[in-house]
Amino acid sequence: MRFTKAPTTIEEQIALLRERGLEIPSEDLARRWLMTVGYYRLSAYWLPFEKVPEDGQTRSKQFRQGVRFEEVVDIYTFDRKLRLLVTEAIERIEISVRSRWTNRLTLKHGAHAHMNPELFVSGWKHARMIAALADRTSESREVFIEHYREKYSAPYMPPLWAITELMTFGELSKWVEATDDARLRSAVARDIGLPTQETLTGTLQLLSYTRNICAHHGRLWNRKTVKRAPNIKRFRDSLTWDEEAIEGQLQLSNRIYNVLTLLVLLMRHQASDTTFPERLRGLIEARKEEQKGAMGFPEDWSTRPAWVLL
Repeated sequence: MRFTKAPTTIEEQIALLRERGLEIPSEDLARRWLMTVGYYRLSAYWLPFEKVPEDGQTRSKQFRQGVRFEEVVDIYTFDRKLRLLVTEAIERIEISVRSRWTNRLTLKHGAHAHMNPELFVSGWKHARMIAALADRTSESREVFIEHYREKYSAPYMPPLWAITELMTFGELSKWVEATDDARLRSAVARDIGLPTQETLTGTLQLLSYTRNICAHHGRLWNRKTVKRAPNIKRFRDSLTWDEEAIEGQLQLSNRIYNVLTLLVLLMRHQASDTTFPERLRGLIEARKEEQKGAMGFPEDWSTRPAWVLL
């Protein structure tokens, strides 16, 4: 089928929303948001306010009675605040993993451990990763990279503690996963508050995925994540599970609640005096129950171990 939708003006967008039942008391407010944020981005936030579609329909494209434009703006604003908090926490965890992994690997195998394929699983995978880093290093204008190039002729790449500063979180998680030393990976896991190397890998993948959503200003609040949190026994009383088993096995829910819970637990391990859990809890408590439910928050969430403020 050929795409035939034509672009619409702001005035046409306002008229269409009203035709579909959205109350817009202030056209100036609606016009400002539609101009600065955009109809398409905002549409992801008014989906929960639409009527339930009939059988065979994906969307009803009709709003429930009494829904106001300000309610859509409120959800969008909440999501932006949530992304900022989540980004802050993931940044701190990412930097911690970067520092712990780099320190442990270089102390054991030297400053240029990343260049030794014998320290990583799958020679071809290491070759691809090192080639990608070499390209980025050759193009980098970072002061510390240029200093290395000017002062040293060999090895051709800077030491690991400099190179890791050029890695994205996704790349870092792949390097950690590819490290052949299982004891080292387990030590890094314990460093950040996780029990095993397996849970470290799964957690880094989930947090990298979530960070990418935040970095691209994507909708976070009611998202179902593609990645799921790993099954961590010590955290089970705080996490939530899918209601139905898949192939006879229960699995953790992929609602954003579990991501937020992991961040609270990891941040508390990193700094016992962190204010992150308190600020996040305050943001969540201000939302309506149906909105908490859309994020996967269980009714008893505030009394679960991760969320009890000490």
